[in-house]
Amino acid sequence: MKDFFPLVWHDIKRLYNYRIIHFVVVLTFLFSMTIWFLPQFGSANFLYISIFVLPVIIFSISMFIEREEKTFVPLITSQTDTLKIVAAKILAAVTIEIFPFIGYTIVTLIRSSEFSNSIHINYFFLFLVYLMGVIVHIIIGLSLSIIAKTSRILSLSYLGYIVVFSLLPILYSNGIIPQAFQYYLIISPAYLSGVLVDYIISDALNPEVWLIILSIVLQIVYAVVLIRFVVMPFFKQYLLATTNENNK
Repeated sequence: MKDFFPLVWHDIKRLYNYRIIHFVVVLTFLFSMTIWFLPQFGSANFLYISIFVLPVIIFSISMFIEREEKTFVPLITSQTDTLKIVAAKILAAVTIEIFPFIGYTIVTLIRSSEFSNSIHINYFFLFLVYLMGVIVHIIIGLSLSIIAKTSRILSLSYLGYIVVFSLLPILYSNGIIPQAFQYYLIISPAYLSGVLVDYIISDALNPEVWLIILSIVLQIVYAVVLIRFVVMPFFKQYLLATTNENNK
């Protein structure tokens, strides 16, 4: 484990150098001020974007910059286990993703009277649900990077995932999409995360027990399947391919 945390710290410093941490902090501040002064905006939307969209964007930008700057080379030539490299990248991204949760927690605690006096949020369970959703979406972002063969396909893949699998669950949670549509959304990891978030932060929404259990199980299944069959077998090949592409 002694070489694991240096990998994590190295990735965090790289995210700082790429200004990604700055971007997340500024976005957290803007959203926090929005739900502070405009509670009708819906504080849950802050969480949805932080879980469904932000992890994918963070990973896509960092992977793109790393590929362009050829910082993948040391990873290819190192003897470090692939799982350890992937875990370090995930942990670094998760660390940055804690900023939005802190912002949400502070604002909702201070301004709780503006939302509802009857809702008592269990922030511990909300944090666990938040972490699960963030980790799943970081793994999805990494998997999309590996599957995509070119930068153009990668951009389209990220855009397609965000629009189809992330935007629709947000619209559903805001009541814009009919409730009957939820059965089609079950395949979306974002929707599964949203079910758990809505259950914790809203007394008005009370999903059936089977849907809560399914949301937890499917997110775990998605993460394990992607790690086992996409990330682990093809991660270093992806690094090598992108490095060779830049050398042409």
